[in-house]
Amino acid sequence: MILPRPMIQDYYADLDELFGEIKAETKKGKIDELLSEADEIVGQIKIEIASITNPNEKKEALSKTSSYEKKIQAYKRKALLGPQDDSADGGQKLSSVDKSKQGLAKLNGAREMLAETEEVGTKVLSDLAIQKEVIKRSTKTMKETNQELSMAQKLANKMSRWWRA
Repeated sequence: MILPRPMIQDYYADLDELFGEIKAETKKGKIDELLSEADEIVGQIKIEIASITNPNEKKEALSKTSSYEKKIQAYKRKALLGPQDDSADGGQKLSSVDKSKQGLAKLNGAREMLAETEEVGTKVLSDLAIQKEVIKRSTKTMKETNQELSMAQKLANKMSRWWRA
């Protein structure tokens, strides 16, 4: 067995550490963040592999990296869909009907979230339209005030000349 370069070994160690954190983590957001970090590390490994000239060493490194990529994909799938082998109360595997019901529940939850997001977006657009009208009115009022101030300035100048004369 050919040992990969030290930098690649360090990356593999980092990935193993990340996988340990992912297994222990329960928050989806944190898991997504860790998986993203793992993807970045795999990208760095691929850059390092490109500089390897020994074909056997390169092949072994590519193989190991491929296994890490598969592991990352499995974790992503698990994070997205939930565990594939969930157990029911009796320790039996869920039937396809139960899995379908769970999938439908997730879809319905996503639809509700989409509807809420759409509602918030509509409210924001409505608020922006109202603010636009307020700004237009304020601009119009400011222009009118400036015109009246100009007229008052001209009258004050004429009156000042009249009193001096």
